[in-house]
Amino acid sequence: MQPATDLATIPGRRIGHYRNSSRRRIKLYGLGDIGASVARAVGARGLPNVEVRTGTGAAGWAQITGGANDRDTNMVVIVCGEGDEELFRPEPERPESLVTFVLLQRQGNLLVVRERSVSGARGSADLFVTTSDRDYVADLIDNLAS
Repeated sequence: MQPATDLATIPGRRIGHYRNSSRRRIKLYGLGDIGASVARAVGARGLPNVEVRTGTGAAGWAQITGGANDRDTNMVVIVCGEGDEELFRPEPERPESLVTFVLLQRQGNLLVVRERSVSGARGSADLFVTTSDRDYVADLIDNLAS
């Protein structure tokens, strides 16, 4: 049975007038040396709806979001390398937007989610991702911001 052509999805296109399909305004924060490197590479692309910030020291929501309550921001993405998750010091009052935390590992290890050092990130994020794919964040931003 062949699907009707008018019902088939078209890859790479957004669904008109559907809020979850709209282009996102994203704040990307690179935490630690590895996270900062990844965030700066994404920032070099010059996407107008992506604000990039970085830091190599301990950071809470004020440092990550720039301290301002920005109603236009749809998503906050935090990226860090393995070990730097301990630099994340979230205050109880988190941003109103969706928060994704990406932990870049040297080698994929799902058991890391049980470690105490990642509990703050897991508890403060809507989506917690562990990956050894350094291109993951760039692909995520490309898909959501363009």
